[in-house]
Amino acid sequence: MSVNTFYNLPSLIQHANGVLDDVDVVSIDIFDTLFIRRIYDPDLIKYPVCEFIVEKANKLGIPASRRTVWRARWEIERIHRRRHGETYPDHEARYPEYMQEALERVFANKLPENFLEEVTDYELQMENAVLVARADLVEWIKLLHNQGKRILLVSDIYLPSTHLKRLIDDKKLTPYIEDVISSADTFNAKASGAAFPLMEETYKLDKKRWLHVGDNPISDGLRPDEYGIRSLVIHDTGERQRKGIARSIHISANKKTFWKGRNVQQLMLPLEAENIERHPLYIEGYNFFSVLLGYFIQSIAEHCRGQKIKRIYFCAREGWTFKKYWEAASPFLFPNGDAPQAHYLYVSRMALAPAACANEGLEPIDTTVAMLPASSRDFRDICRVFSLDIEPLHAALERAGLKDDDPIGQLTPGATPELRKRFAHLLDNQEFQNEVKLQSQPAQLALERYLDSESFFDQDEVALVDIGWLGTIQHYLSKAISHRADKPKIHGFLFGATRVIPYNANTSNFQQTMTGVLFDSRQMDLAQSQIRNAKDVFEEVFRAPHPTLIAYELDDDGFNLRFREKDDSTAQAEQVQSDYYEPLRAGIFDAAPRYAAAVKTLLYSAGELKPWINFLLISKLAYPRVSEVEQIRHESHQDDFAGTHTVAKKFIKENRTLWGHSITALKFNPFLRTRYFLKDAFDLLRGKQ
Repeated sequence: MSVNTFYNLPSLIQHANGVLDDVDVVSIDIFDTLFIRRIYDPDLIKYPVCEFIVEKANKLGIPASRRTVWRARWEIERIHRRRHGETYPDHEARYPEYMQEALERVFANKLPENFLEEVTDYELQMENAVLVARADLVEWIKLLHNQGKRILLVSDIYLPSTHLKRLIDDKKLTPYIEDVISSADTFNAKASGAAFPLMEETYKLDKKRWLHVGDNPISDGLRPDEYGIRSLVIHDTGERQRKGIARSIHISANKKTFWKGRNVQQLMLPLEAENIERHPLYIEGYNFFSVLLGYFIQSIAEHCRGQKIKRIYFCAREGWTFKKYWEAASPFLFPNGDAPQAHYLYVSRMALAPAACANEGLEPIDTTVAMLPASSRDFRDICRVFSLDIEPLHAALERAGLKDDDPIGQLTPGATPELRKRFAHLLDNQEFQNEVKLQSQPAQLALERYLDSESFFDQDEVALVDIGWLGTIQHYLSKAISHRADKPKIHGFLFGATRVIPYNANTSNFQQTMTGVLFDSRQMDLAQSQIRNAKDVFEEVFRAPHPTLIAYELDDDGFNLRFREKDDSTAQAEQVQSDYYEPLRAGIFDAAPRYAAAVKTLLYSAGELKPWINFLLISKLAYPRVSEVEQIRHESHQDDFAGTHTVAKKFIKENRTLWGHSITALKFNPFLRTRYFLKDAFDLLRGKQ
């Protein structure tokens, strides 16, 4: 008997629509028909479930391994299938029964109460993460429902119908379905044909007015045909090709670590209704920035788990994006529900700088940071950065032989060794430092009250996450709270750490643990050092859409957070930037749960993805296409420490990066990218930041 086979869904649906007048009920196979999986092998879902069980067992002191859990599950499921095959038409098993026995074998008398429900919830969560509904079939089901047709979903699988209904409900299909049938409920499957007469009797069906759709030529074609039910079988060549590619990449990843990152991105690909036309910036956010950010967040999650850090603070406006990504990813990265509490701290260098001077005064290293922008040149810029009233400081300034407009910056034209020596004497003056501390105390107290409101001092250790690049926020915050006995140990995590400023470990309690995750200048990594070429781009992409914080202010017994006014020219320029990058951020956030689900499904650590991350950085940042630079780069970057002085053209030219060049230069200078790449390599070898 020949099976009515179609090689794509549109042709199958077109044929089915032609016979609907003779059909009252349509039954549709669930897996590989209504739903496709991002993974090529359904058994891949079982590995993270085994890992979930192992983590629970190890916490209870049970020396289980992924292999022992897998073996227990496989052996007991096989026993159940063999036993049921002796009395029922099909060798089927029921998940709750064999999984309970498997757990009892692993945990013995230490099996936690209701742990089967936890395992089931997790397996369905992972299953749901890799399932995608076929868009054409979903629309067809809605059409059938509107025409008054009865719709049944059926599957040969170990999951009972109660479990399948949860998956159906998550895909928003429940309102259109009469019922869901699983072979695990009755051990009567489509494979033997026993499911069809049972369905006919249970639902009072007329097989002459019954249409069945599925993907298996035997279970969904030959068996219903033998029973007198009209059947249509889908043999989708495009879907088979996609699964073949996924299989090939997975096999390559098992042989060579480089392909593991590519495997993750394969599982992240939008499918079916997800795969629609998108803004070019959305695509950049989804395919590039989200993967870098996923690697960053996953690395932090692994460190927090290893160090048992219970609270994590995402800082500054970039932290707003980091936290949103964390919240989307953490249900997969922490399946046991032990994720650190995530908080968002409203902080900025400008707001923290005054508070940092209240305990130790204005230190030379802090003034170096303030004068790093080439547009800052004199003592007035120092006062602007640290919110100091210059009038009470004039006497000390005069005693040091300085005027407030004397050039004192390291990079300032006209600055002389003598002027810098005088400035150093000023910083050694105790009377001057006492005035600085006095002016800084209100900001420090307001900051402490704010941190108290965020439960910052409730933990012995916290993680402080920021984009970088100097670690200034971690440094300033540590200085501001250095006097408190209840200050936590700070684990600083930076997206990239240039370490241009060698912060003193004696005045900061974070130095030993500050880590640059994607780039750290302490490690000679040419690929990851490419981040330095586009630091402004990363800042603007990750920056929150709210105005920057500029001060902590006292308010009676409380505090106020003062933000830049929205009608401020800088705020308006930043808003233009934020609006421009909105599609890009949308791509990042849509990709976050898919990245996390992919790495958890594949059980890849962040370290295993590093070769692929390096490839992305080289291809996108060192050798970008002109179109990529045009799309991603946007000219509204603001440096909150920058002054208003004119910067010499020579300085701009000497410090220009590849991403700072004009589109014309990128188009018509064929060796520009290679020249900068070699320059970066030489700078790295010489230890130049």
